[in-house]
Amino acid sequence: MGKSHGSTYGLNYRNKVGQKSKVTASYTLNKNAGNQSSKSWRQDLYTNDTVFNKNSVRGSWNSQVNHKFTLDWETKFDSTNELYIRPRYSFGSDHSTNSSTTTIDSAYLDNVVHKNKTENSGRSDGSQHNFSVATTYNHRFKKRGRSISLDVNIGHNSNDRTRLSNTDLYDFVADSLDATRRQFINTSANSSYRANLDYTEPLGLHHMLQLELNGAYSQSESNQQTYNYDEATGGYTDIDSTLTNLYGNTYRSTRSTLSYRYHDEHVRFSVGSGTQWGKVSSLNHTKHTDIHQDYVNLYPSASFTYRFSKWRRLRMRYSGRTSQPSVGQMQPIVDNSNPLYIRAGNPDLKQRFNHNAFIEYRNRDSATGRSFYGKLDMEIANNSVVNSVKRLDNGGQYSMPVNINGNYQLSAYLGFGLPIRWIPSNLDLQTRINQQHMVSLIDAVKNYTTKVSFSETFRWRSNFEKSLDINFTTRPSYNLTSYSVSRSTNGNYFDQVFSFDGTWYSESGWESSAGCHYTLYAGLPKEQQNNSTIVNLSVSKSFANKSAKLTFSVTDLLNQSNGLDFVRSDNFIQQTQNDVFKRYFLLTFSYNLKNLHLNLSGKKDSGDHSEKSNDSQHERPEHKRGGRHWES
Repeated sequence: MGKSHGSTYGLNYRNKVGQKSKVTASYTLNKNAGNQSSKSWRQDLYTNDTVFNKNSVRGSWNSQVNHKFTLDWETKFDSTNELYIRPRYSFGSDHSTNSSTTTIDSAYLDNVVHKNKTENSGRSDGSQHNFSVATTYNHRFKKRGRSISLDVNIGHNSNDRTRLSNTDLYDFVADSLDATRRQFINTSANSSYRANLDYTEPLGLHHMLQLELNGAYSQSESNQQTYNYDEATGGYTDIDSTLTNLYGNTYRSTRSTLSYRYHDEHVRFSVGSGTQWGKVSSLNHTKHTDIHQDYVNLYPSASFTYRFSKWRRLRMRYSGRTSQPSVGQMQPIVDNSNPLYIRAGNPDLKQRFNHNAFIEYRNRDSATGRSFYGKLDMEIANNSVVNSVKRLDNGGQYSMPVNINGNYQLSAYLGFGLPIRWIPSNLDLQTRINQQHMVSLIDAVKNYTTKVSFSETFRWRSNFEKSLDINFTTRPSYNLTSYSVSRSTNGNYFDQVFSFDGTWYSESGWESSAGCHYTLYAGLPKEQQNNSTIVNLSVSKSFANKSAKLTFSVTDLLNQSNGLDFVRSDNFIQQTQNDVFKRYFLLTFSYNLKNLHLNLSGKKDSGDHSEKSNDSQHERPEHKRGGRHWES
């Protein structure tokens, strides 16, 4: 978040080729530039109720230019065969500068020790190229329900980047100054190929069997050269062997999935499982480390739906999925480029398995307009990959990914909707309950973090047919967070949101709108409370047969936007305040070119644009009103 400006330019082309093919092409140019400044306070949690307080001030500037080309070719040979080809190509460049100052203190009860102060500045220049082609062929057999499809995807991307980093670290405990000047030159490239064959076979009127075969191959290479500044030569000529790496990674996999489906007027049921065999090879040419891993991943799934009627149904679903740790997490290399954040890989990591399940029920009474929706969600993870964090004497931390069990998340949702007859409107009531249980390692001790939230939403939406739309929402919520290793940092707080927006419009083309958003916090320290009232206003006039529109608007009329953000994670608490736009005024002119007729087919224009050829001129613009889509 910050203050930025940008521009986008684009060209679109669409045409019909012969009687069976259509082509769509586009080109887009994006230019963005901006600066960002922020202040943050972060509290890293450690055992015995000890915390490290980090205060940072950051500033940055960046600019980006990106070009993107797309092409979509569609051919329908007949009613049973079709082909789609979708190439994509983009390239771009970016430039940025940054600076920051950070101080770290260690605190235990009332005992505060000043650890260090870090000043950092840097520059980064990069370029990227991305190319991909996706091809799909579909064929439907004469037997109803029997079909086959083939997807082939090819991709290649490359990235070049040069980065300068200047760091001055003053250690108050050791009374020492460590100054580093480094240049990082990174190049990376990745090529990937994937093919997927999908076949469906009906087994009678209500039964179907589906077989899916998938093969994938990817190869990537990353090269980082690091140089220290040499006072003698006045340049970055002293190579740093500890931070220089050249490694390649190859990934191969095949997957087969078999599933069975049953459906009739009331019941839909499916069950299936996929098995994936994979092989990862990673070779670090610089460190002379070689990692090979063979694995088998499982993808079980099952779902059941029962339709009591058109508007009433019960649905249940379960799915399981394994995922591999990344190559970077498994590399047995210590990265100490930042002495306050030392990272190491772990070649002994195991794959993670996720269980996901939900049950939902929905009902709507078409006679009264009342509705009900309820849902229970569950996610359980085995062998989660989390960071094991240890404190360093200089105020920094050392982290390494490890496997751990005990992470899960539960959520419940209830929603009621009912119309109000005496005034055309709807009232929605929503209840949400969430619980998240996270396990991490802090100083080799398991930390159990539990986050629970309760919220209730009341939303009133008008259904007036003419001239006016009004929406009002309020949402009180209560949040509780507890830590097992640092109980003194446990925190509970309350927040409530009040939101109002209304729009008035006339047949003559005038339209005005107003919105107000008020947030109230209680239970947080004063410096963490983000109480604010945001008011937005606008007035507009449409003319030229509603093709043109002039709008005057003001955002944040009361000038109360503050860019404040507050986060509680499994092993830290952080508050960030970004420099954001506050009150500003805007005058906007827009013109709709949809009625502009361009002849790109090469056919002669008959000059008759009445009735049939001019139907599109009678299309009326779509407006969002009260959460629904209307045609004015």
